[in-house]
Amino acid sequence: MLAVTLASTLSTAASADCLRSVHNRSPYTLVVTLNDGLSMTVRPRSTVAVRLSGPGSVEVAAYCSGADASAPILRRSFDYQAVQDRCFYAVGHPFFERELGNGFLPRASDTPFALNNPRQGDLVLFARGSECLPTR
Repeated sequence: MLAVTLASTLSTAASADCLRSVHNRSPYTLVVTLNDGLSMTVRPRSTVAVRLSGPGSVEVAAYCSGADASAPILRRSFDYQAVQDRCFYAVGHPFFERELGNGFLPRASDTPFALNNPRQGDLVLFARGSECLPTR
């Protein structure tokens, strides 16, 4: 009985999930979809907490506020890892992953997002919103 209780406790302790933030520092409305299908809206210049659990992915779509919500102006998907007490987005090229860690060589496709900033597992959108300006 003691072995079953101990094994149960250890497996629970190894469960990896973290509460992290999605910061929207733009005039866009973001729709964030986690790998389990849960979606949430992040209004302009606000922050929402998300729970990252196990390895997975986050899809982010940006929409012009008050405009046609059927066509996102920006859509990206990011893979993340949740390992024991660490959650982080897998960024960069894994060429030196074993020696220096993932992300040594940057990826250009992350712009205008900042990943793992201000802390590991956080996602930030910085944009001016020029795509939503009316044309004359």
